[in-house]
Amino acid sequence: MHNTFFRKSLIAVIGVFVTSVACGQTPHGSYEALFQSAIKAITWDFQDDWAFTLTSSGQDGDRVGRFDPRQPEDERWTLITIDGRLPTKKELAEYAENDHHFGDGDSNDDDGDDNAIDMVEPGTLRLVEETDDYWLLGFVPTDDDDDDVGRKVLESMRGTVKIIKDGGYLADINIHNEKPIRPKVGVKMKKFLMHMSFGPIADDGPVVMRSMDFAIKLSAFVLVRVNEAESLAFSDFEYAGESLR
Repeated sequence: MHNTFFRKSLIAVIGVFVTSVACGQTPHGSYEALFQSAIKAITWDFQDDWAFTLTSSGQDGDRVGRFDPRQPEDERWTLITIDGRLPTKKELAEYAENDHHFGDGDSNDDDGDDNAIDMVEPGTLRLVEETDDYWLLGFVPTDDDDDDVGRKVLESMRGTVKIIKDGGYLADINIHNEKPIRPKVGVKMKKFLMHMSFGPIADDGPVVMRSMDFAIKLSAFVLVRVNEAESLAFSDFEYAGESLR
């Protein structure tokens, strides 16, 4: 699956979540303020001040790369390994030139995309579980402007969000199907999973995205079969802000 599709799908999920916070009628009056605060606490453009390792897996192979904002712009991305081996000169060059999109600085804008407002059925947010450490809430994504097939697929999905009480930050977003979905005759979606995790870089560091996972498995009229998966993980953060000022 191409990185562009993966990134658009992730941004769409963020839009669904932000809309659910703004529009959902929760059984507890403080939920909206809690979610808004958790979303605003996320630092999306952490690459401006932090070096880190990016581990990715998907159609293009298993790659481990390093990003360092202190390097010249065309040397900030370095491919360390690909499929467990050292990369070739060509692979090093291609990786360095690639625009590694993994977030968007405007993704946590409260206004968001106007179309995202229609993707959440008001009142679907609900408390699933509460412990001493976190709140877990669920929601059902929908889209009144979508066609019948797309709306049926979305309404068959289930979503959860987890908020950590100590620090009040968003820990993860998960959207998935609980059973196979048959949006139309001859089409069967066996699996859909989209997951994003968040956490602080250090004890006093910003809350950032730590991982993203996407998977889909479907078949259509026997002739078409799709089985794709993508994942990204961020680790080994090193503060590099002082040298940029």
